[in-house]
Amino acid sequence: MSSSLSEKEVLLSDQLNLQTVSKEVDTFEMCRRKVNTQTLLLVGLLASMALFIYLLSTGGIYYYDADFNLHIGMHLDAMLDREGSRGQIRATKKLVLDEKAYDKYKALNGSMYRYSTPRDYSCFFKDKLQSPNMPDVHSAFADPIAGHVIFVGLKFLKQKWHREVFACEFPDGDSTRSSPVVDDKRSFGVMPQYVVVITCPLPDRYRWRAYFNMTLRSLSSDAAYSNITICTSGVSPDTQYQLAICTMVKSADSFIPDWLDFHRYVGVEHVFIYDNEKEDETKLPATVKEYVDEGFVTIIPWAHSVSHYKTYLEVQIAHENDCIWRHKHDVDWMIKIDVDEYIQPMDARRPRITDYLQDAALQNLAALRIQNWFFGHPQHITPRGDSAIARNLWRSEKPTLQNTGHDKNILRPINVHYFKIHNVKLGGDIISADPYRELRMVHYRVDNPRALRFELPDFNVRDKSMLRLRDLVKASKGHRKN
Repeated sequence: MSSSLSEKEVLLSDQLNLQTVSKEVDTFEMCRRKVNTQTLLLVGLLASMALFIYLLSTGGIYYYDADFNLHIGMHLDAMLDREGSRGQIRATKKLVLDEKAYDKYKALNGSMYRYSTPRDYSCFFKDKLQSPNMPDVHSAFADPIAGHVIFVGLKFLKQKWHREVFACEFPDGDSTRSSPVVDDKRSFGVMPQYVVVITCPLPDRYRWRAYFNMTLRSLSSDAAYSNITICTSGVSPDTQYQLAICTMVKSADSFIPDWLDFHRYVGVEHVFIYDNEKEDETKLPATVKEYVDEGFVTIIPWAHSVSHYKTYLEVQIAHENDCIWRHKHDVDWMIKIDVDEYIQPMDARRPRITDYLQDAALQNLAALRIQNWFFGHPQHITPRGDSAIARNLWRSEKPTLQNTGHDKNILRPINVHYFKIHNVKLGGDIISADPYRELRMVHYRVDNPRALRFELPDFNVRDKSMLRLRDLVKASKGHRKN
C-alpha cells in the first residue's frame, strides 16, 4: 500500500515539474516575441531614417504644399529613360503654387524678382545684375535635370569672361567652380551683341529645391553677386512640348490673339511670351488671359533696362538665350519669331509645322532656317479687314535673300549654345526649309508701327493663301469652344 502511494506521489511530482517547465517556456516565448517586435520596429525606423537621409543627400524631388511644407519624392534620375529622348521624363507632381504658398514665396524674394503667369516656382530678375568686375547677368536659375545653376548675360567684345573662373557658393559652405565659359566673338548683325553663359554644378542637396540663396564670385577679383535667390527653371518634368514658340513683346497686344490662334492651329503646343512692358503699365495679362487659362501661354516679365553703350537688342538677345537654356529639356523644337511673323506650311498634305520636323536626320541640327517673305499691299490700295492677314493680301515676288537679317529659325534648344535673333551663334548645323514647298515666314511688317524707316519691297503679287488658312483657323477655334 505504501509502495502504491509512493508511485502516485512520484507521478504528481512529475506533473508539477512539467507544468513549471511549460510556464517557463511560455514566458521565454513571450519575451522572444516582444524582443523580435521591438527589433523590427527599430529596424523599420532606422530604414526610414536612412531613406530620408539618402533622399536629402542625393537630391530627391522637393515640392511644397499650400503651407510651404517640404515634401520629398522619388529622385527623378530613377524615372529617366537614359537611352531615350528627354520626352521620357515623367513625374507625378507639377510644381505650381497656389495663392497662399505664392504669397509666402514672394515675400522671400523681395523687390528684386518678378514671377511668371501662371505662377510657378520660377522667378526672374526685375532688372539685370550689374557690378564692376562682374558680367552683366540678365537671368539666373537652377536646371535640376542637367544639375547646373545657369547665369545668362551679355558682354562687350573686349570683356574676356571666358578666361575667368567663377565660384558658386552655397549656404551650407558647399562651393563649386564654373565650367569653362565659351567665348562668343561672332559679330554678325548691324549692331553686334555678345552672349555669355556661366554654369556651375549643383550640389545634390540643392538640385531639386524650389529655391535657394547663393553667391556668384569671380576668383580673380573677388567681386561677387552676393546672396541672390536662385529659383528652379520652371520646367515641369511631366510636360514635354514637341513645338513651342518663344517671343518678346512690348505694346503689341493687337497682334497677339490672331497670331496665337494661327500658330496653335498649325501645331504649336505652347507659347512663352516675354513681356518687355513695365509691370504697372502692361496690358498683356488681360489680353492673353484666355490662352493662359487654357494652358497655352506663359508670360515672363522682362522689362529690363538697356545698358549704356548697348541697344534694345541687349534685352532681346538676353531673353532669347534665357528661353533656350531654360527649355533645353522640355521643348524639342522652339520657334523664334515676332508677333507680326507667321510660319506658313506650304504643302497641303502636311498642314502642321510639326509635319516637317519628323525626319530623324533633323534631330542633330541646331536650327531649321525659315526664309522671310514680306506681305503687305500696294500704296494705291486702302487696306480693309479685321486683322493683319485680311489687310495684307499682296506679297513681294520673291522671298528675301537668306542671311540678310530677315530669316528666322525653328531651333533645337538642346543643340544651341548661343543665339542672336536671326541665327545660331554657336551650336549645331543649320539647314533651310524650301519657302515654296515646305515652310515660309509670312512677315506683316507694314502693319507694325516699328516699320517706320524700314525698307519694304514692292507688293505686286496677290496671294490669298493666308486668308484661306485663317478661315480654317477661325472655324477650328469656334469648334473647339463649342
